[in-house]
Amino acid sequence: MGALAQYLRFSGREVSGSDRSFDQGSEKDKRDYFERHGIRLFPQDGSGVADRHSAIVVSTAIENDNPEIKRARELSLPILHRSELLATLCSEKKTLAVAGTSGKSTVTGMIYHILEAGGFAPALITGANLLSLQERGLLGNAAAGNGPWMVVEADESDGSLTRYHPEAAVILNIEKDHMEIDALIPLFKTFREQCRRIAFNAGDIRCRDLGRPGDIPFGPDFAGEFRLPNPEFSEWSSRFVLGGVRFEIHAPGRYNVENALAAVAAGLLLGIPLSACAEGLRKFRGVERRFVKVGEVRGITVVDDFAHNPAKIKASLETAKGRAFGKNRRVLAVFHPHGFAPMKLMGCDIMDSVAAVLDAGDKFYMPEIFYAGGTADKSISSADLIAALNQKKSIGSFFPSKQEILSAVAAEAKAGDFVISMGARDPALENFARDLLREIAAQHVEQP
Repeated sequence: MGALAQYLRFSGREVSGSDRSFDQGSEKDKRDYFERHGIRLFPQDGSGVADRHSAIVVSTAIENDNPEIKRARELSLPILHRSELLATLCSEKKTLAVAGTSGKSTVTGMIYHILEAGGFAPALITGANLLSLQERGLLGNAAAGNGPWMVVEADESDGSLTRYHPEAAVILNIEKDHMEIDALIPLFKTFREQCRRIAFNAGDIRCRDLGRPGDIPFGPDFAGEFRLPNPEFSEWSSRFVLGGVRFEIHAPGRYNVENALAAVAAGLLLGIPLSACAEGLRKFRGVERRFVKVGEVRGITVVDDFAHNPAKIKASLETAKGRAFGKNRRVLAVFHPHGFAPMKLMGCDIMDSVAAVLDAGDKFYMPEIFYAGGTADKSISSADLIAALNQKKSIGSFFPSKQEILSAVAAEAKAGDFVISMGARDPALENFARDLLREIAAQHVEQP
């Protein structure tokens, strides 16, 4: 929603809105940023909705009895889902959409830089903040661009993927996340039918079935022309050679090399040379809350990450262990689950991923499931999931609150440990990893 508001404002439209977190006094910096860029903010009580507005735009999280929606109905204003607005904006430019259940934000950011390096002057609407755009004074998830192309992140979590008709697209993977795979496949098939050309992950059998003649297959294990030979990994970066061109990305882990390969495939869809793709990826600085190093104190490293489904958590924990570049660090991992329905759907699969990657000496912590409000079947608890994990490998600890976890992790951490906080959608996660670093520092003050 914030990205849409910024893009509209950057494009010269009048924009206003509300956010209940602002009403509660949180995210002041973000509120100040919006107002500084001419986006007017009102309390979420209907007072900001007026008959001069052409429409009111809402996210999936907004209830039907919200005061803004009630006021819009009184004024007979059109009420658009955010995906309907994004689809309309996509029709104004040539659009390259990035879809898949894992890696969308990172690949969208990488593609944006590749198109910049290729001289496309692209626009951007995505779900997470690019650190490179923050260096330019932007929030990081939107840019206007004066060229003909727009890069967008196309979400499948609420079924809105089928609203988009992009010129080109990248399909990264189809895995269990907000829905079962059987429910996701028809969405992706419809999406593919609405794209002119795609680049697709040929290493994912579900994506492979979507390919057509003229599409570009990619994948590190794909036995075709566009495959990835022998990447080199280090602590916070990765390197590989493709078509005789050397690539370096400022992001760790095998999964980020796979993300980079997808972004290069997107560049080739648009006719961008490999040399420009490599230049664009060198300028990519990562994405907020995607395996971002928060700091290090007394040899203990703390990282913040967005991982929240089985595949993402497995990839993040593998990177945290450091085995790809010759290490096997002790990992203290915190996972903040969001939503009772998602945990019913994939909680046991997440525990399987954790048990498959972590060693007996590692630790895995969970607070109670984050509840954002509304109706929910609360018959599952983080304590149940930790019990299931400990039956496989006795490394799990449940604490009812985040504060208890801060204290427990800080007391356990030792020099050489790698501490990672993972999770999505819980507003408290914006500061949790920093709080964890401070707590570790406070418990490791040298005694006189």
